[in-house]
Amino acid sequence: MHEVANRSNNFDALRLTAALLVIWGHQFAIMGKPVPLFWHNEPGAIGVVLFFAISGYLVTLSWLADPNLLRFAARRALRIWPGLAAAVVLGAAVLGPLVSTLPSAEYWGHPLTRQYVANLWLDTRYALPGVFDGNPFPSSVNGPLWTIPLEVTCYAALALLGMLGLVERRTFAPLLLLALAAVLQWRYSPASGEPMPAWSPLLQYAMMFAVGASLACWRSVWLPQRMLTAGGLVLLLLLLYFAGPTVIGGQAPLLIIATVGVIWGTASTPVLRQAGRWGDFSYGLYIYAFPVQQTVTWTFGSHMGFAVTTGLSISGTLVLAALSWHLLERPFLGFKPRRESAPVSMATA
Repeated sequence: MHEVANRSNNFDALRLTAALLVIWGHQFAIMGKPVPLFWHNEPGAIGVVLFFAISGYLVTLSWLADPNLLRFAARRALRIWPGLAAAVVLGAAVLGPLVSTLPSAEYWGHPLTRQYVANLWLDTRYALPGVFDGNPFPSSVNGPLWTIPLEVTCYAALALLGMLGLVERRTFAPLLLLALAAVLQWRYSPASGEPMPAWSPLLQYAMMFAVGASLACWRSVWLPQRMLTAGGLVLLLLLLYFAGPTVIGGQAPLLIIATVGVIWGTASTPVLRQAGRWGDFSYGLYIYAFPVQQTVTWTFGSHMGFAVTTGLSISGTLVLAALSWHLLERPFLGFKPRRESAPVSMATA
């Protein structure tokens, strides 16, 4: 969900793929159908893994190119909040009143309507009063917003580590990845008789972010040998899957997707590298799809079938994503602070 200076690569196509995986996976649930699983993961989870890995790679490169906290924070804010603010305001002020079963005065006076605005400061709220009654997910307006606070947390952690001078050290990001994996293994291997803790999406997706960061830190080593690097890392992760500890071994398929995704994203494949020629619609697809899918299902039910309903949802979301990019996201990105001209330097410790 982030800009990159040189668009002659596959990242736009990869982000679009990730967004479509999220939309496709959610369509099953929104229509009350069983969600298919791949390696025990829903399509939406795989899409989010790709988003976090790409973010880890590109945002780490951004920090390495200009390790200035204020400029870094400004760039991240300009990428996240304009689109988020529009999605939240449109959901509460336009969509909500149109689909709510409550009278207008009762809708606007309801606590859920006021609380929904908390999404603007990353206090995730899903419900608006009286909306989408009869849908399998009544009251829920925009479920995917829960991942945005997790991503901003990763940004903040990267900035903090960067201020400590750690991001520039090549060994740090891989060591951080190993530390997160060890914590995951420890947390979900309780002693006999102890209850299993609730799953931590932050810990899981921070690992995927760290995959991207690690690849960013070592890019000068592996970029000339993409295929060899991808093959070697896949073999190591398959070994982890079949012979490693149960918990972290179970994450190996997602780590493979994150690793291969980022490596493939840096390539420049004909046709695919043109995926962003009309704009980067991936963020808009992500933040607008769920309310559009809910609205289509609320309007037509399941009478038109899964394929037609999904097509309508994607078409409607794509229109909103294009408007969001051209009228809001791209203009705000024009205010990004200029990067320092100094080349990236990396410690080898």
